Amino acid sequence: MSTRKHHLLQKLPVDLLDISLTEWEEFFDHLGFHTDSRQKVYEAVFHRHVSGVDGIPGLSKEERESLARVAVIHSPGRHELSRSRDGSYRLTLVLHDGQLAETVIIPEWTDGRLRKCSASISSQIGCFFGCSFCATGRMGFHRNLSTGELLEQVRRAEEVVRQELNTDLTHLYFMGMGEPMHNYRAVSDALTIMRDPEAPGPPPSRITVSTVGLFRQIRMLASDHPEVRLAVSIHSADQQKRYEIMPVSSKLGLPEIRDALVFHQRQTGSTPTIQYLVMEDVNDRPEDARNLVAYLGNLRAGVTLIMYNDIPEAGLKRSEKEKIDAFQNILKDAGFPVDIRWCHGEDISAGCGQLKVCRSEERVSVSMRHGLHSGCAVTPKPADEQ
Repeated sequence: MSTRKHHLLQKLPVDLLDISLTEWEEFFDHLGFHTDSRQKVYEAVFHRHVSGVDGIPGLSKEERESLARVAVIHSPGRHELSRSRDGSYRLTLVLHDGQLAETVIIPEWTDGRLRKCSASISSQIGCFFGCSFCATGRMGFHRNLSTGELLEQVRRAEEVVRQELNTDLTHLYFMGMGEPMHNYRAVSDALTIMRDPEAPGPPPSRITVSTVGLFRQIRMLASDHPEVRLAVSIHSADQQKRYEIMPVSSKLGLPEIRDALVFHQRQTGSTPTIQYLVMEDVNDRPEDARNLVAYLGNLRAGVTLIMYNDIPEAGLKRSEKEKIDAFQNILKDAGFPVDIRWCHGEDISAGCGQLKVCRSEERVSVSMRHGLHSGCAVTPKPADEQ
């Protein structure tokens, strides 16, 4: 082992599930592990889900003792499963520190046949950005999930799908609690690991990462993971209205987001999805639809209209079907493919925007959430809107 202390060893023990892939080789170089030994650790941690250092097969006694002195594997513990009347599931994973990570599993049937089974995983405990329609944002931000915790949600979701539905997970979405691009390192590492067929998760082309519009990370995703799909939440093509819906938009301008979408499309050749949550008398007028058409212009994009799920404290309502149909028709007439995301799991609070962990100790101050964090600044809302 090197005599120079590695920076990861400044605070012991080191959680192997939270070492970035860029640090992995350097860390095990420092410990003196040969290539085959570090590969055994990698496969055991990220592919086979060992619960502790002692469970890693194939290491020498010296290697095992060396690793045990400085490292642990903080594997998540039990999980709780709730089933909705519509057949979807809410999977709550208890993490090593008592925090809860939420995963939603959605089977989709056509003519009595299961044609698709997707999971939406969380990337953070809470969310920093505080969108007006979202229960997760009202929790505040507590912490990022590690790469291992992201993969464990996928692994547990696969187990549920096999046990409950006797099928495989076909699609994966980073659309649960939190902003995935705000936890880019862990999300990117998880995507890299999932390229391996031995790792959990569907093929990369069936994985979608969602964002509120962090345009720098959109460009990074295009370069790092061109095979992965992108979904961007716009919710209004009017900058002021978007700010009222999503305070983070004060620093995430619509022009910059569109430039990033163009870059992503040129880099990957794929069509991004524009997500648009339709809310009564907020963003559902024909004028709002025409603004979205003008904003997208000649960008090749699909649009998903999302039905608002009730969050009592938000004071918002779902748009009437007639308004949604009129909105959809304007987009279709302009040449944009449109689909509508109807509610799944609303009765178990698993619908879009409903995921929330309600324990008070998981909250942070609103002033912190709307301050500076990880390079993203957000203008605070007035106190009567919080």
